[in-house]
Amino acid sequence: MAFVEGTIKRYLFYSEENSYSVIKVSIIDTDETELIHYEPTIIVCGFFPKLEVNANYRFKGEITHHEKYGMQFNAISFERIIDNTYDGLVDYLSSDIFSGIGVKTAQRIIDALGIDALDLIADDKNVLDKVPRINTKLKDVLYQGIIENREMENTLVWLYGFSISPNMAMKIYSNYGIETKQIIKENPYILMEEIDGIGFKRADEIGLKVGFKYDSDLRIQAVIYYLLSEYMNKFGDTYLEREKLLNYTLNYLNNGMESEVEYNKVETLLNSLIEKGKVIQTEELISLNLLYYAEKFIAKKSLGLNYKTDELIDVKNFILDFQKMNDINYTKAQKKAISLALNNHFSIITGGPGTGKTTVIKGIVDIYKMLRNYQIDSELIKLAAPTGKAAKRLSEATLLPATTIHKLLGFDFEGQFKFGPDNFIDASIIIIDEASMIDCILMKRMLSAIKRDTILVLVGDANQLPSVGPGDVLNDLILSDLFPVQRLDIIHRQAKDSHIISLAYDVLEKQISEDIFTDYNDRIFMKTKDEYISSKILKVIDQAIKDGYQLLEDIQVLIPMYKGYNGINRLNDLIQETFNSDNKQYKIEYRGKNFYYQDKVMQLVNQPEKNVMNGDQGIIVGINDGKELIVDFSGNFVKYNIKELDNLTLAYVVSIHKSQGSEFKLVVLPFSNSYTIMLRKKLLYTAITRAKEKLIMVGNFDAYRHGILGKDRKRLTNLLRFLEIESQDSLTNKITIEDFLDEPQ
Repeated sequence: MAFVEGTIKRYLFYSEENSYSVIKVSIIDTDETELIHYEPTIIVCGFFPKLEVNANYRFKGEITHHEKYGMQFNAISFERIIDNTYDGLVDYLSSDIFSGIGVKTAQRIIDALGIDALDLIADDKNVLDKVPRINTKLKDVLYQGIIENREMENTLVWLYGFSISPNMAMKIYSNYGIETKQIIKENPYILMEEIDGIGFKRADEIGLKVGFKYDSDLRIQAVIYYLLSEYMNKFGDTYLEREKLLNYTLNYLNNGMESEVEYNKVETLLNSLIEKGKVIQTEELISLNLLYYAEKFIAKKSLGLNYKTDELIDVKNFILDFQKMNDINYTKAQKKAISLALNNHFSIITGGPGTGKTTVIKGIVDIYKMLRNYQIDSELIKLAAPTGKAAKRLSEATLLPATTIHKLLGFDFEGQFKFGPDNFIDASIIIIDEASMIDCILMKRMLSAIKRDTILVLVGDANQLPSVGPGDVLNDLILSDLFPVQRLDIIHRQAKDSHIISLAYDVLEKQISEDIFTDYNDRIFMKTKDEYISSKILKVIDQAIKDGYQLLEDIQVLIPMYKGYNGINRLNDLIQETFNSDNKQYKIEYRGKNFYYQDKVMQLVNQPEKNVMNGDQGIIVGINDGKELIVDFSGNFVKYNIKELDNLTLAYVVSIHKSQGSEFKLVVLPFSNSYTIMLRKKLLYTAITRAKEKLIMVGNFDAYRHGILGKDRKRLTNLLRFLEIESQDSLTNKITIEDFLDEPQ
C-alpha cells in the first residue's frame, strides 16, 4: 500500500452526510514513483472527518487515474503527522483540535513536559499538573483531544480488518465514537439494528472473530431475529408460526456442529426477545416489531383517511369537458374512478394493462384543477411511484411531474425522512401509481406523512406480484371491503391489438390460447429443450441487436431463479462474456464476481449517501486499476471501492420481482422445468406485462403451462385482521356516486 505525506492546502469537497472528502495536498514525501519527481500536489479522496487545513497528514492508499479529473490518491487511512520539534508541537496543540488552548498555553506545556509531551499526556493526564496555569477543564480538553485522534485512527484500521469499506467504517465510528471497539466487542450484533448496511452475516463474522462462541446467548438471539427477518423478506409474510421459527433456528445453529444447542435454550432466548419487545407474539404467531406496528398503523391511519370530501361533487360535466379537450372517450368504469377519487379522501383504482389507469390519473389531476378554476398551486398536486423508472413512466404518460415515494417523503443522504408524523407533506392531492409494489414499511412511512384533509389515491394492478418487501398492502386494503375501490376491466382499442396484453389476460384467466405458438410482430414462443435455452437466448439477443435494439437500454431477460444451469447468475455471466468480452481487459474482480467496463449492473441495497436505491439499474462507465469502479445511474455517477461490490450485480438478467415498475422494449422470458417450483400465475403475468414492444418466450411449453395453472400463495399478513379490529371502532363513510354516472342530457 502506498503513502503520501503532505500539507492540506484546501478542501475541494466535503460531505457532511458521509464524511467523503476531496482535498488538495502539497506533497512532502511519498513512495509513489509517479509523484516523486513530477507532482508538487495531489488530490486526495476518501472517507474521513474534517481535517485541519495547513496541517500535515500521512495518507495510505493508492494512485488512481480518473478519466475526468486525472490523477488522484484514494486514501483508506490517515494520520496526523506531528512535527516533533518545539514549533511543530506548539502549532499542533494550539490548533482547532484543542479548544481554548492558544500559543502561549501550548508553549508552557512543551516547556514543562518536553518534546514527548503528547505521549506523556496520553499515558497520564495528571502529568499536566506540572504545567503552570492549566485548569481541570483544559486538562480534559487536551487529554480527550489526543486520545480521540489516536483512537479514531486505530479504530478505523481495526474495522478495515473485517473487510469493512472506509465509508462503512466511518459510518460506524461516527455512530459510536471512541467507544466503537468496546461496543462491538461487547455486542457486535447491535450493528444489525443500528447501522444501515450491516446485516447478520457481516455482524456474525465480526462476532466470531472477536471471540463470540457459536452458542452464546447474544449470537442465538441474533440468529433468531435474522432468520425471522430472512423469512419475512423471502416469502413476504409478516408473521411466522412460533414452532417453525424455533425449528428453523435449531437447524441453523446445529448445522455441522459437534455439540448441539438445546431446544429449551433457544425457546428461552426467544421469550427474552419477546419480553424486550424486539419481536411480537400474538397467540402462536411471531412478528418483527417493526412489521407488526407498521401494519397496525396502516389500519388505523387508512381508516382515519377514509371519509368523503366536504361536498359530493358532480363531476360528469367536467369529465365531458376533459374528454373533448383531450379527444378521449372514457368508459363508465373510468368515469366512476375519477368521481370516486375526487369525492373521497382515500380511494383505490385497480386494473390490468390497457385499461387506461394512466389516462384516469391525468383526468383526476386536470379535473381537480377545473373544480378549483385552476386556482391551485401545482406544487400541491403530487404524483409518485415506488421506483424511479415507474415515476419516469408516469411522468411521460401524464406529462405531469412525478417522483419516487422516497423523494416525496424527503429521503436524504443520511437515510432520514424529512416528512412524517411531525411534518406532513404539504399537498392537496397525492396519487400513487404502481401501488402493488408498496410494502408495509413504506406504506406506513407514507401514510404517517399525509394530512387528514389530503386526498390520497392509490392506483395499481392487484393482479401483479405483491411487493418485494413484506406485506400485501394493496390487496389487503381491497379485500377488506372497507374502502372505495374502482376496478377498470375494459381493455381499450389500442391495447386490444396487442398480443402481449391478450396473453397476459389469458394467464389471469388460466387459459392457454390456441395461437400460443403463432409468431406475431410483438410476441413469439420458441419451443426449446432445457439444455438449449441459454444458447437460444444468446441468439435471440444477437438478432435483436442486429434489428436495432440496444442491449443496455432496450433488452431485458427475466428469470425467476438465481441458481442453476438456466438461472440468473449463469445467464448473466454468459451474456457478459458473449456481448461485452471486448471490455474484459478493463475489469474488476471481487469474491468471484467480474465486472467489465460497459456492463449493465443493478444496485442490491439502499445507499442513500450515494443517492442510489435497491433495484436501480446503471452502466459501468469507469474502472480504476481494478480497485474501483464508477456506475452511471441515469446521470447519477456513483463510485464503488472494491469492498462495496457486494452491493452490485450484473443486470442483463434480473428476477421478475426486481423488474416490477419497469417496462422494456424487448423482454426475453425463458421457461425451464427447473423454474416450476417458482412459476405461478402472478409471476408469469407480471413478467409478460413488462414487455412494451416485443415479448420473446424461449423454452419448455410444459413449464409455461405449469405457470398458468400454478396456484399463487397468499401472503400471511396481519393487516386484514387489524383493519377488522379498527373498523369496529371507526365510523367510515362510504359515499354513493351512482347518481352522478348518467350522461348529461
